[in-house]
Amino acid sequence: MSGLTGMPPPKKQDMFEVVEIDDSVAACFPEGALVIEAWPHGASFWARTARVEVNLADGRPHTYFLKVATGDVGKGMSRGEFEGMSALAKVVPEGVPMPVAWGTYKSNTDTHFYLADFVDMLEDLPDVQKFCSMLAKLHRDSMALSPNGKFGFPVTTYEGTMYQDVTWCDTWEESFALHMKAFVDQERQVHGSDPELEALVVPMFERVIPRLLRPLHMNGRSIKPALVHGDVWYGNIATIAENGEPIMFDPSVFWGHNEYDLDNMKVPRYRMGRHWMREYHKHFPISAPEDDYEDRINLYEIRGHLCASTLYPHTVVFHRLVIDEMRKLVAKFPNGYQGQ
Repeated sequence: MSGLTGMPPPKKQDMFEVVEIDDSVAACFPEGALVIEAWPHGASFWARTARVEVNLADGRPHTYFLKVATGDVGKGMSRGEFEGMSALAKVVPEGVPMPVAWGTYKSNTDTHFYLADFVDMLEDLPDVQKFCSMLAKLHRDSMALSPNGKFGFPVTTYEGTMYQDVTWCDTWEESFALHMKAFVDQERQVHGSDPELEALVVPMFERVIPRLLRPLHMNGRSIKPALVHGDVWYGNIATIAENGEPIMFDPSVFWGHNEYDLDNMKVPRYRMGRHWMREYHKHFPISAPEDDYEDRINLYEIRGHLCASTLYPHTVVFHRLVIDEMRKLVAKFPNGYQGQ
């Protein structure tokens, strides 16, 4: 486990492993393309990743990024990433590796893939001003694009191997509650029922979530669904080596509240900080009621702690964080929504 962030490092790949290009992947390349070389690239918690070099029919070289996962979850992850990245690319094409395809191996129907254009990246965090400007642009310019004006997404998307309940909902309160319930259920499946946590779950759903999210839609206020990346942290954002511009990847996309994408920024393990939030709000104002802002972000953070607790079950601090942060909000809002 990393002493700096509390996050375990991703599994490193054998750089000498032979990467075979399945016929289903090859069929996604332009007609006449010839695979020159493919080798493992980078590190991943949940999948195998590779860099694929091809020569196009006219002799020009082109590089692709290939991600491979297995089983039903791997299939859902591959489809969700493709659909999510495709949605992001429609709004900020300059800020994501362009998705190409997803599918299932011809040679093994239990193996699935996601294919995108390869982008050479610097591992350091991107420039905070450039990234926050791009993130705000994503949120602002996508607000008219939800296909039905609702919160959710057409297909299930994933955070790591955790599915997100992205059922279409009329309000953000309803959407976030479904999202949280799915994460609470998956965390319970990993850790078992914890009486201390279970005692907090009911007041969280019956009091805290309505108290903090219902006012966004009441008393003349409203928010529009924004396309959110869904998992903004140092592992999913970088700098394009060629031009120094920011780029984001590995999303957990859906139409939600734009502030949802800020939840990781002040969590120490994600290496960002409050100045990222302040920079973002130079481009996008805080939602009304502004007095609830800090508590809304704290609520959204709990989702991230549930995810970390589920995906890294041996790092017990994450389960403890879920309980501690829930307890703070339950204590602060014992009466729930009172017409704020």
